Amino acid sequence: GGSSPSTSFDCSGYLSWVLNQCGWNVGRLGAQGLYNYCTPTSSPQPGDLVFYPGDTHVGVFVGKNSNGDPLIIHCASSQNNVVLTGLQGFVSIGRPDCF
Repeated sequence: GGSSPSTSFDCSGYLSWVLNQCGWNVGRLGAQGLYNYCTPTSSPQPGDLVFYPGDTHVGVFVGKNSNGDPLIIHCASSQNNVVLTGLQGFVSIGRPDCF
């Protein structure tokens, strides 16, 4: 479960699905697998992945709001949806090697 629109997403299932929809065949990766697919970076660009400590949660950096604060799209099971939030909780950034 957690890996398709019809069965609902978890965080890594959502991002695996997004990458696959973009034409990269990454299959179904967990957060650690997605992290391993990335090159670490300290200057996020839209499309970069962001991770919680220990790669326990993953989201995608989509840009900044009018105040210059980072915006992250991720699947938050506690909010039962794909959500747009700030950087809270995310500590590392990786650029998917497919970019």
